[in-house]
Amino acid sequence: MSKSGIFRTVVGGMLVLAAVWLLAGCAKQLSNKGWTVVPNARKASLTVKNADLGVVLSDVRFALRNDSTGVVDTLRGWHVKRSGAALEIQTDTPVKTTWTITVSDSAVDFRTPASSALLVGVAPASEQRIPARVRSQDNGVIYTALGPISAADIHHLFDRQTDIMIRFPESSRLRRNPAQPDEMLVQISVSSEAPEISLLRHYYTDVVGIAHYQKTKFKPVYVPYPGRFKRAPTGWCSWYCYYMNANEKDMVKETDVLARELKPYGLEYVQLDACYTRGKDANWLEWNKDLFPRGGKWLFQYISNKGLKPGLWVNAYGANYAKPAMADKYPENFFLRDKNGHLSGACCTADTTVVRLDYTNPAVLEKHLKPLFHTLVDEWGMRYLKDAGWGTWMDYYEKNRANAFDSTLDSRVVYRRVQKAIREIMGPTNYINGCAMHEVGVGFGYYDGSRVGGDDYARWAPEKGKGNRNSMSMQTFFNSLFGANYLNGICWWSDPDVVMVRPPLTMEEARTIVTTIALSGQTYMISDFMAELPDERMELYKKTMPTMPIHAVDLFPFRTDPVCCPKPKSFPKALDLKVNAATGAYDVVAVYNWSDQPVMKTVAFARDFGLDRAPRLVFDFWQQKFLGIFTDSLSVEIPVHGVRALVIRPVGPTPQVIATSRHISGAYSVKSVSWDDATATLTGRSQTVEGVPYALFVYVPGGKKLSEVTANTKVLYHTQTGNVVKVLLQGKKEPVEWKLVFGA
Repeated sequence: MSKSGIFRTVVGGMLVLAAVWLLAGCAKQLSNKGWTVVPNARKASLTVKNADLGVVLSDVRFALRNDSTGVVDTLRGWHVKRSGAALEIQTDTPVKTTWTITVSDSAVDFRTPASSALLVGVAPASEQRIPARVRSQDNGVIYTALGPISAADIHHLFDRQTDIMIRFPESSRLRRNPAQPDEMLVQISVSSEAPEISLLRHYYTDVVGIAHYQKTKFKPVYVPYPGRFKRAPTGWCSWYCYYMNANEKDMVKETDVLARELKPYGLEYVQLDACYTRGKDANWLEWNKDLFPRGGKWLFQYISNKGLKPGLWVNAYGANYAKPAMADKYPENFFLRDKNGHLSGACCTADTTVVRLDYTNPAVLEKHLKPLFHTLVDEWGMRYLKDAGWGTWMDYYEKNRANAFDSTLDSRVVYRRVQKAIREIMGPTNYINGCAMHEVGVGFGYYDGSRVGGDDYARWAPEKGKGNRNSMSMQTFFNSLFGANYLNGICWWSDPDVVMVRPPLTMEEARTIVTTIALSGQTYMISDFMAELPDERMELYKKTMPTMPIHAVDLFPFRTDPVCCPKPKSFPKALDLKVNAATGAYDVVAVYNWSDQPVMKTVAFARDFGLDRAPRLVFDFWQQKFLGIFTDSLSVEIPVHGVRALVIRPVGPTPQVIATSRHISGAYSVKSVSWDDATATLTGRSQTVEGVPYALFVYVPGGKKLSEVTANTKVLYHTQTGNVVKVLLQGKKEPVEWKLVFGA
């Protein structure tokens, strides 16, 4: 026999042996209703797969828990057979048990007569399959996540790509695998009351219900955010300072302050709002010459030269009728008219010279919209679009469709056609913030973010009196932020409208506002007169910028419906940011006082935040003060309309960083940290702000004392009070490398 023949014979034999081994090991599998359950008798484990999801649970083992000792015994010696439409598995060791597995369209059910029976397995839980809570779990606290997190009361996984919620029973426990962060270690108590694995399909579309609030035949559906931007934007908007009165001088002044004061802290965008098209001769490209004598292209270049990114408010659904941007005059069928043939002013523009376009006419896209945006983006350098108009074009078209170029089209379909064209021109590196929320979902796929409610105003609560502006306040901001948080980082980056901290807002109110936006991870656009802002209020921005890549964990509208301009029945008692970063796994919790009187608030770690019962370090971020070690709960006094931002960490056996002075999350500046037990040294690397002192707070257990501090920058001072060390370092442009040495 030739060498090649011998090789083929050997390989063939190996394949036969492998097939026999697989049959012996896996025995029979259960495939039905889109599910596949694959047992491996040799390994005494199985894998559960779904046609839409892939692997749902792997390395699943059967176990029994001794209720008196808490010991969990894994069952081995599997014997597998098919029993009708079910899979039956018997175990021999350490005890004989029988397990029956059945499937339905949306569930996998395990049954056994054995008491205290458990399933123990591993669930894939990458960035695309995230821990989640559903409406029935509303405990008055909103959860958000930074990094691969878990908690004792989180027993759902949401698959972003398929809009499927994977549910495990309430008694189950999903714990992040420390050795493999994109996995969950799952323990499920087997019962006859509910399936061990079940699915909620079309979760956002039908279960949450975004498809049920449409105003036309167009049916919004869930679309996952494609991830063009890893975090929400941080920037400044002109509107809530200047409204229609902004001019070139104002924009230059604000840009200069923003570049000097907040660019080092992560602010990126400077966005001009409506005003520049005022007057009969102004359009999207030829700005009002009295207000902006050097025009928009010059202003964009000025902002860019300061290291910031220029943004602009544009209502793409309107154009100057007498003097349009891309031609001397547009054909009459470029404009949308009412039944009497009259033009109508486009929403929110400076005056009635800007009128509604008829986008059912394809020529409007090709000859107006596309060349306009190519000019703004490619020639001028626009990096941020506030995509304006509030969707009023859609309502107007529905009422006047008989006069349109093509009356057969649905308004939402036409709206999305425009957005598709804008998205293609803006590309993946320029941000689109939508300003149309007729139905949640109209802008999915095209927007990077979107306004989710009405305009706010720099006061805590509405004032009595006539006029729309009297009714606006930061209560609108909170309504939008809490009510639409469930979309944030999932479908887009939610925009609850701008943040303001200037008077008449009190310092406590301002602190509540910046704490909430920072721990939610939603769009952080501010609108204060920056040159006039007191240092103590500027400091609020510096300690909470930039936004972090935070997404929602509670995937349901908080005490409201999934509608535009949500208004929750009540605000949460706390917002819990769960963090897993270089500085460890911990919680940063905002505890609120929404009342008009100072109050004492008590939070329970297990009930409110899903934390295991264990000693925990608590640090007050705004007071920069260690509060102590608590096990079950904590009571804090909170001033009127105030907040306490508490960093809650498990007590560890070695020194650990508990907070910094730089960012409320505790995760922004610290890039790495490690403990060397042999040399009793805590080493870290931090990104600081050049010339600004940077404080590290370190908890030191077991009576250890700080003996030495070294860094590649000036050590301003260090001190130890009890178990807490504070080290103050001089900030520098390059990362700061620091080392803390401890002795007995």
